[in-house]
Amino acid sequence: MCENLLFVTDSRKVVPGSVFVALKGTRTDGHLYVQEALNKGALYVVVQEDVDLPKDKVLKVGDTVEFLLSKAKEKLQRYKPFVIGITGSNGKTTTKEVIYTLIGEGRAFRNQGNLNTEIGLPISILNEYKGENFVVFEMAMNKVGDIARLCEVAKPKLSILLNVGSAHRGVAGSDEAIIEGKLQIIQFMDENGTAVVHHDQRLLQRISNRSLITFGNRQGDYQLLDYNYEELTTKAEYKTPKGVLSFNFQSIWNVGQLTNLAAAIATIDLLDMTLNRELLETFPSVAGRFRVFKHKERYTIDDCYNASLESFKVAIETLKRLGKRSFAVVGSIKEQGQYSVETHKQLGKVLEELDGVIVYNIDHEIDPMECSKELFRSDDPIKIRDFLRKILEPEDAVLFKASRSVEMERVLKVFLEDDL
Repeated sequence: MCENLLFVTDSRKVVPGSVFVALKGTRTDGHLYVQEALNKGALYVVVQEDVDLPKDKVLKVGDTVEFLLSKAKEKLQRYKPFVIGITGSNGKTTTKEVIYTLIGEGRAFRNQGNLNTEIGLPISILNEYKGENFVVFEMAMNKVGDIARLCEVAKPKLSILLNVGSAHRGVAGSDEAIIEGKLQIIQFMDENGTAVVHHDQRLLQRISNRSLITFGNRQGDYQLLDYNYEELTTKAEYKTPKGVLSFNFQSIWNVGQLTNLAAAIATIDLLDMTLNRELLETFPSVAGRFRVFKHKERYTIDDCYNASLESFKVAIETLKRLGKRSFAVVGSIKEQGQYSVETHKQLGKVLEELDGVIVYNIDHEIDPMECSKELFRSDDPIKIRDFLRKILEPEDAVLFKASRSVEMERVLKVFLEDDL
C-alpha cells in the first residue's frame, strides 16, 4: 500500500481513495460498514473476517488492530526518528505539546489530540507523520500491557514517566496495576535509552539498570523550587544541573503542570538543545486542561477534559493559591469501577477546601459524594448557570471539572454565554 494513503476506521470519515480498516469493537463491528465504505469511494477495505465483496478491494488480515500497529511500525523504521515517549496519569498532553513546541515544528512530529491508544497512535503515524527527525508520542494506558504494545511500534529512546495516580484504576484493576503498566514505558524503551521519571519512590525503587534523570516538586535532578501568581501570569523558579532558571509564564500554570515542565526542561537538555525561553514562557494554555481566563470579572478555570482525585487536589491547591473566593462545578470521576463510591467520598473531603461546591450530577455516579461546602446540585446546565449568577461576585474563581464522558464543557459553554 502507498505511504500517502489515508487510513480510516470510522466509515463516516471515508473519502475517495482512502483505506477503511474494519475494527471489531465492544459496541459495533466495522465489518458491518465495509460496503458503505466502498460506496463512499474507499480504495480498499482491510478486514479480519470474510466479507462478500470484490477480492481486488479487500485485504484480509489476521487482526486489523495488529495490521495498523505493524504498518505504523514499518513507517517509523523507514525514517528512524528519535522517539520520545510520554505517559503518566495527568499532564501527558500538555507536556507533549510543550516538548514538541520547544524542539520546533518541522523538526518534530507529535500525535495530535488524544490519538494515544493502540488505534489512535498508529492512525496518527500513518496519516500525519512526514519523516521528521524527532517524534513526541503521548502513550495512554487502560490496562497492563497497553504501553508495551505501543512501545513495540515506537520504541522510545527517551521515556518520560510523569505522576502515577488513581486514574482508570477501575479498568486497570488496582493502583498497583497502574504502576506496573506505566513502568512499561521504561522497561520497553531502547536498551540505550534514558528515562526521565517523576521523583516518586513507588516508581524509583522499581527501576534499575537504566540511565535515569529525575524531576519533581522540590525533589530530583530537575526541581520546581517555588512559584507564585500575579494576575494571569505565573512566576516560577527551577533548579537544574546547569543552575537555577527563573520564568515568567504568561498564563496560570498549576503546580502539577509546573512540575511536569521540569521534565520538559530536562528533555531539552538531554537532546543538547538550547532552551527557547520565549516559546516556553508564552506557551498557550491547552483548552480543557486547567486553562484560566477572566470572564465578566471572574476567574474561570476550564479543566473539563478529565479528572482524577490527584488532579482535583492539584486544581484546588492552585485555586487557593490564587487567593480568591473559590468555587467549583464538579462532576463524576469515571473509570473507577469497584472503587467509585470510595473515590467520590474522598473527593468530597478534598472539596472541603473550597468556599462552595456545585454538583453536576448528570450521570449520578457522583451521588455518594458528601461535602459540607455543597451549595447546589442539578443535572441541568442552565439551572447551574442561574445559581452561579446568584452567588458569584467580581474577582471570584470558579473551576469546571469532571471526567471526559461527563461533558462538563456543556455547563461551561452555558456559563460563558451568560450575561453575568
